Amino acid sequence: MPRIFAGELSSVISPASRLSPADPNFAIEVIQSCLTSAIQCGASDVHIQPRMESWEISFRIDGVLQPVESFPRSDESDPVARLMALAGLPSYRMGVPQEGPLRWRSGDAERNGSDLEREMRLGVFPTVHGNRAAIRIMEERESVRQLHELGLGACTLDRLQTICDARDGWLLVAGPAGSGKTTTLYACLSHIAGGEFRRSVLSIEDPIESVIDSISQSQLQSGSGLTLASAMRAAVRQDAEVLLVSEIRDVETAEAVLAASMTGHLCFSSIHAGTVGGTLRRLVQMNLPTFAIQSGLRGVMCQRLLRRRCDACDAGPKASRDCSCCHGTGYAGRVPVSQIVDLNHSQCGPAIFDALAKQLPALELDRILEAAGIESLRHQAERLIEERVTDQEEVFRVLGRTS
Repeated sequence: MPRIFAGELSSVISPASRLSPADPNFAIEVIQSCLTSAIQCGASDVHIQPRMESWEISFRIDGVLQPVESFPRSDESDPVARLMALAGLPSYRMGVPQEGPLRWRSGDAERNGSDLEREMRLGVFPTVHGNRAAIRIMEERESVRQLHELGLGACTLDRLQTICDARDGWLLVAGPAGSGKTTTLYACLSHIAGGEFRRSVLSIEDPIESVIDSISQSQLQSGSGLTLASAMRAAVRQDAEVLLVSEIRDVETAEAVLAASMTGHLCFSSIHAGTVGGTLRRLVQMNLPTFAIQSGLRGVMCQRLLRRRCDACDAGPKASRDCSCCHGTGYAGRVPVSQIVDLNHSQCGPAIFDALAKQLPALELDRILEAAGIESLRHQAERLIEERVTDQEEVFRVLGRTS
């Protein structure tokens, strides 16, 4: 498999190249170099996938999975087995998915210039050629962003701050995986915790992505029998004023959060949905009464992340393969596009709930928002293309074709 990266990423395998794949130490060296390089280049995820005769390593950088390197397989050296040992996962449980925390420390300050340490989450999944590994690299504790650091537009930021300063209600942040929902939610909690009036903040997460020292965070333990919904009902009795449930996955969790939002709690959650209208329709499809949604739901925010054109080289097809900023991809960093509606302070709120009561489709709900002057994600993305912040190919990758 050809490498697409230059610079420091081309050394993913090089420390192990002097060893034969049949050497048991080969897997140790590969994991050492792979995880250290992933941290250095700012990857959010690492994939190690078994093929019939090889292993393939890929990094997810700026939301896109990039192939890095491949090397021959050997019965004597298994990099996924090495990761399982580091995470304390039992090797005898073959053929079943497993997950576990992993604290990685490079221990190579002389070579890398710093002694890198990061918390990670390992997921192992069985395939026809053996176990594959997906490693999520958590952000550093001090990297939790503030609201003004998210890159949101002034109008969106003002609406979001208004909701954060409320004393009750529910904010749902919608979008697909990797769209920055957790980053936005953490910024909201950090804003509240650092506010003028101290409020008790409690989160229920599965798993905890980053640690915020100024709030209380709780992670569901596997095998405990505790669900997000049952944990939410218990959290209400902890005298917490602000509650976060990491994700709305089922009807029971949605009902628990909605009930808390109507009893004097300010609640935050994420949900996998494509648009604001699609989010509202999802709630109705969960059999939540429209009148209850109107009473408890304060706002919905939908967002995506678009890769920025690299300023250090010619972006697009002519991107320099030797560029250390974008690693030859033509993009470096990301910019958000987001749409938010504050249903309590928006003129379109009554029209939205009337449309929900009439069971109108999500497309009609989104049209009501646009008619009220709330700019769509597509229009924001087109403006970023005109400003040469991103390009048409990236917008198509994230938002698809124009409907």
